[in-house]
Amino acid sequence: MRVRRGSPAREIVEARIREVIIGLRPMLHIEPAGLELVEFDPITCVALLRVAGDCPDCDMTAAALLRGIEAHLMQRVPGLRGVRAASL
Repeated sequence: MRVRRGSPAREIVEARIREVIIGLRPMLHIEPAGLELVEFDPITCVALLRVAGDCPDCDMTAAALLRGIEAHLMQRVPGLRGVRAASL
């Protein structure tokens, strides 16, 4: 699924990513600002996420959880091909 910049399809994908992220936050136990969509690239279909903070229940940082976050998003967002972490 190729999504052009400014297209309604891009906005739908971005909205779905944000919706899934909201559902993930309680499971990750990180602050709301700790996980957010920075950008969705419609050419590569890759989401750029800002991941900050850590899990108070374990020793893993949110950045270490990125693979699980990516798998969760890719199962729930059709057309998403990958996830990258934004530099802090």
